[in-house]
Order: sequence, then C-alpha cells, then structure tokens
Amino acid sequence: MLYLLGAVTLFVLAVLGMVSLVRLAPERPIKAAAITAALIGLIILIFVTGGVSLGDFFGGARMDRVLEMLGTVTISVAVCIGLWVVLNLFVSQANRQWNIFSGLVGAVLGAGFFGLLRGNRSVGPLLSDVDPILEGIDPLLLDEAVGVGFLGHLEWPLIGAVLFGVGSLVIKSLPALPARLGLGAAVGAAAGALVATNTKILQRPEPDWVAIIIATAVVGLLGGALGLRSGRPQRGALLGAGLGWVIGGYLLSPFAVSVAVPYISTVVPLVLIMMGFAWQSTPTPRERSLFDSRARAVVFLGPSLGFLLIALIVPAIRTGVLSFKDRNSAEYVGIDNYTTLFTASDSADVSNWTNIFTSQLFFWSVGLVLIAVIVGLVSGIRRNGERSFDSGPTTTGALLVAAFLFAMAAMSVLRGTFFNNLWWVITVVTAATVLGLAVAVLADRATFGQNLAKSLIFMPMAISFVGASIVWRLQYQARDIRKNQTGVLNSVWVGLGRLSNSGWPRLVIIAILAALVCWSLYKIATRIQRDQPFTGATLGLFLSGWFLYRFIGPRLGGFRINAQGELEPEVVQFLTERPFNNLFLMVILIWMQTGFAMVIFSAAIKAVPSEFIEAAQVDGATESQTFFSVTLPSILPTVGVVVTTMIVQVTKVYDIVAVAGLGGRFGNNVLANQMFNESFQIGDTGLGAAVAIVMFLVVLPVMVYNIYTMQKEAI
Repeated sequence: MLYLLGAVTLFVLAVLGMVSLVRLAPERPIKAAAITAALIGLIILIFVTGGVSLGDFFGGARMDRVLEMLGTVTISVAVCIGLWVVLNLFVSQANRQWNIFSGLVGAVLGAGFFGLLRGNRSVGPLLSDVDPILEGIDPLLLDEAVGVGFLGHLEWPLIGAVLFGVGSLVIKSLPALPARLGLGAAVGAAAGALVATNTKILQRPEPDWVAIIIATAVVGLLGGALGLRSGRPQRGALLGAGLGWVIGGYLLSPFAVSVAVPYISTVVPLVLIMMGFAWQSTPTPRERSLFDSRARAVVFLGPSLGFLLIALIVPAIRTGVLSFKDRNSAEYVGIDNYTTLFTASDSADVSNWTNIFTSQLFFWSVGLVLIAVIVGLVSGIRRNGERSFDSGPTTTGALLVAAFLFAMAAMSVLRGTFFNNLWWVITVVTAATVLGLAVAVLADRATFGQNLAKSLIFMPMAISFVGASIVWRLQYQARDIRKNQTGVLNSVWVGLGRLSNSGWPRLVIIAILAALVCWSLYKIATRIQRDQPFTGATLGLFLSGWFLYRFIGPRLGGFRINAQGELEPEVVQFLTERPFNNLFLMVILIWMQTGFAMVIFSAAIKAVPSEFIEAAQVDGATESQTFFSVTLPSILPTVGVVVTTMIVQVTKVYDIVAVAGLGGRFGNNVLANQMFNESFQIGDTGLGAAVAIVMFLVVLPVMVYNIYTMQKEAI
C-alpha cells in the first residue's frame, strides 16, 4: 500500500510540477522553478519520514507493478489521442489529394483484412518453411525451430497495406475507366491468389454453387439498388456481388478437409470488390467537401459507436440468443428458461403474503395514516373554520412515510430475487433521493463549511462498490459474545443493552426522554395554535416516545438473560439474519448514492430564479412553504432524472451482495447475483442469459424515459 501511495503521490506532484513549469516558466521562471523544487522536496520528505529509501522504493517488486499500471494508462491515453489526430489528418487528405486518400484507405483496409486473416489463423506465415497445413500455434517470440514468430504476425498486414494501398493509389490515378477496372481486377486476383494458396486446410470451404449464386444475386441486386441513390448502380452491384459471393462461399458453404486450393472462393469476390472500388471516378470538389464534413462526424462518433457495437450491442444480441438455448448452449428450448425463472420459488415466493398484515411495520404505517388524517382534519378546521381536510406538509409527509413503511412490510414478507430487487429499488432510491435533497437544501443555506460538508458527503462516491462493501462488512461484524466487539454497530448495540439495564444512568436517560416528549407535545400545540407545520415536532415525539417506552418497559440494546438469570451481551448478525439483512446491505448503496443526489440537487436548487423565492417570502410564506411550493416544483425534472438514474443503478447491483452479502446465500440474492451464479457457478448459461435479458427489459423503459426527459430539458 505504501508503494502505491508513494507512486500516486509522485505522479501527482510531477504533474503539478510540469503544469507550473508550462504556465509560469515564460513569465516567472524563478517562481516556476521554486514550485517544482518544493514539490520534489516534498515527495523526498515523505519517503524519508516514512522510513523508506528512494532506492528501496524504485527497486521494489511492487513498484514494477505500479509502473506497469502507469505505463499502461499512459500508452492507452497516448494511443487514443494519437488515433484521433491521425484520423483527422487522414480525412483531411480527401479534400486536397483524393488519390493519396484513396491509397491510404486501401492500405488501411488491406492491412486490416490480411491482419484479420492471420490473426484468426486462417492463413499460414509467408516467411516460414513449415507447411501452413501443419502449422501449430505460433509463438510470440522468434522460434527458429518452427520458423515463425513476430514476423509471422506482421508480414500479412504489411503485404496487405502495400498491395491494396499502392494498387488503390494507381487505380485512382488512371483517367480511363477500362484501365481502372483492369487494374482493380488484377489487384483483386493477386490478393485472392495469395490468400488461397496460404489458406489452412481446415479453413477451405467446399463450394455450394446454389448458395453462392443465390447470395451473389440477392446481395448484388441490393447493392445496385442502394447505389442508385448516389447515381452509381454499377459500383454498388459489383460491391454487393463480391460480398454476396463471400457470404455464399464461406458462410453458407460447408467446410471440409480438402487439399484443393480455394481460388474460386477468394479470387472471384476480391476481383468483384476491387472492380467496384475502381468504378468510382475522382469526385468533384463539392462531393469531396460533402464527404469531408460527413467523415469528420465519423471520426468523432465512429470509435465510440464501434466500442458500443463490440462491447454492448453484439453481447446483448448474443445473450438474447443464449436465453433461448439449453444450459449447454447447444439446442433451442424456446421460452423454457423464462418459464423456469418466473415459476421458481427462488425468484418469487408469495406463499406467506398474509404475514404482511401482522407485521409491526404495517401497524406503524396504519398509525401514521390515522395521524395524517387527524392532522389534516384539525388543520382544515383551523384554517377554514369548518370541517375540511388540509393536505399540508405534515399530512403529506406522514402519508408518504406510511406508504414507505407498508412497502417495507410487504417486501420483508414477499421473498425471492425479484422482490429483493424491488425492495432495493424502493428503499435505496427513496432514501438516497430524500437524504440527498435534504442535505442539498441544508448545505445551500449554510454560511460556513458548505464545501467541506459537501465534499465529505460526496466522498463515498469515490470508493468502489467492493471497497465500500468491505468497509461496511467490518462495521457489521459480529464476534463471539465472550470477546469485545470490533464492529461499530454491534459495539454500540451491546453498550446500549448494558445502559438500558443499568441503575441510575437508565433513570437519567428516562428523565431526559420524558422531557423531550413533553417538549415535543408543547411544540406541536404551539405550532397548531400559530397555524404552522409541525412535522419535525411530530417526528421528535415519535422517536422520543418510542425510546422512552423501550427504556421503561422491555429495554433496548443487545442483551439477554441466561439460564442463571445473569445479563450477558447479545450481538446482531446484520448480514445473515433474514429478511432485514437486505436492508443493512441497502444502507451501503444509500451511503454511496446520497452524495450523487446531493450534488445534482444542489446545482438544480442554485438554478432556481431568486425572484421566485423573494416573491414567496414577500407573500409571507415560511421556509418550508417556499421549498415545497416554489423550489421543489422547479426542480422536479431534475428529481426525475436522479430517480431514474438510481433505478438503473440499483437494478443491476451486484458487488455489494457478492462481497458484503456473502454471495446472496442468506435470502438476499438479487438478479445480477443470480445471473452470475447460474452462468458461471452452476453452468446454466441459458438461464443466466434469461436473467440478464429480464434485467435489460426492466431497465430499458426507465432509460428511455430518462433520455427523453434530458432531451426535452435540453430543448
């Protein structure tokens, strides 16, 4: 850990030093040199005070891994930037020198095509004395015994770049169409013959002439039809015919062990494709300018779209296909995997649904509904002078909390991965949104330490899900009752149990709680007389009254009375006691997502026009009335975006359950964890793919709504 910390510190300080040199050196060279020297001295001081010599640091084996990581990051960034620069320079040639641009395009496509053939081991090495039919796995380094190595992988792309690059350059330089077609056919024939003579025996298809003719005709006609839009149907027909020949000759024809060289399957399609490429004459300046503008869009969007295609779209299609196959991905079984998923008791179990109405959470929710009704009637009578119902903040808040508690009661009884996921969505999204909004409002009103408070609350977002799970797993840890508890929560719980069974300390706490109950009743009565909301006082009354009841009656905390009548500690197994171990896992994600919601809401609140707030204050509105009547309606679109984003995040939660939830073995399994278990532990890839598709279908409407909302706001 020390090596990693030192390496990161060194890297950051080096970057700061370079920035200071770049920005200050032209104007203030002495100051720039002083800052750089101070940063270097600081890192040396860190090593010296830490008892680590620079020689040990740079010579350690761990440092090798750190440097390898930094090197990988540097190379990746450099390749991305270099690729973008090269592509822009590449496209800029189209407007100025079309022939050179065509040659570059041909070189890139030729190198990619030949490199793909060699990378898939469809062809053997050209510089080897070993027969390509008998060639085994190529070593990465030069192996004289086999005769292949690095050059065995590089030769094909180089030959492809030269053959197609020079050929394309010469083709585009010829003014006459017959000459261009003839040279294009020659280049295609040469490339096809080279591929055919070096194709490995297992990669040689047995031509199916019916499939070849049909595919060539269909794709050729389709290419000609598409070519009509650009006024070049002949070019489109030739390109389509060549592609159709490849489809028929390789994808639709069977592969058989044959010594026959597949000239027909390689030479003919490459000749057709190169003739189609040669058919196009040099475009006009207007056409080149239009091509340049469109190519710029491809340069910017192409890599991202290609990455999405490879990393997202293709795997999604592949997963959808697997979901209709058996566990070995061999035979199609229709919707059997989905039927198994939705009918299994591990996915959804509602057999004990009647226990919802005997849960303490249900009774609490009913009590809050009654309180909300009473408060609404009392407020309505006082406000209007007659029997009416006033849905103020206290009434609305009590009803919302009652609905939340009823959902908790239902989710604690309805079991299975589907209901667990639903429980996660309801709890995490609601709690993180409410807490994030509350913190954003309070921080916005703070006059001191606002940035520090926001930074501390946002800090969990910088921790990975695995890291946060390990941290909270230590907080939830429960040890043997004969030992001191190291988990924070169990330490507090056991200490609270001892306190609630103590002598005079318990009496002092009871007196304090009784005073809080009386104070809450006084505040409620006073606010009712002044026609003011009393949500906070009501919440204080509930909490202080519940704690007072627990300390007077059944006591509170982690304790039990053994057979000898002695008091001894009792710990809580937060991560294994069902069903509320799910709730303790949700706390981890709430802790992480509250900072995200706070930052978004804080920015939205600052964007509310101050004229609206001032107008509400002039009309005599209180702070709570201003917030619920002016601020909250103004930021509702932002609330919708945050909620939908969290729904997507929570639906695919996996790391927390896998690490802190001990793999979902204690009734806390979720869909993502079930997908992993079915696919990689049990080996049922079909059922695992079905779970993945269900997750995708659940998230898809939310994502569509989120994108629609953001686009609407942008307009």
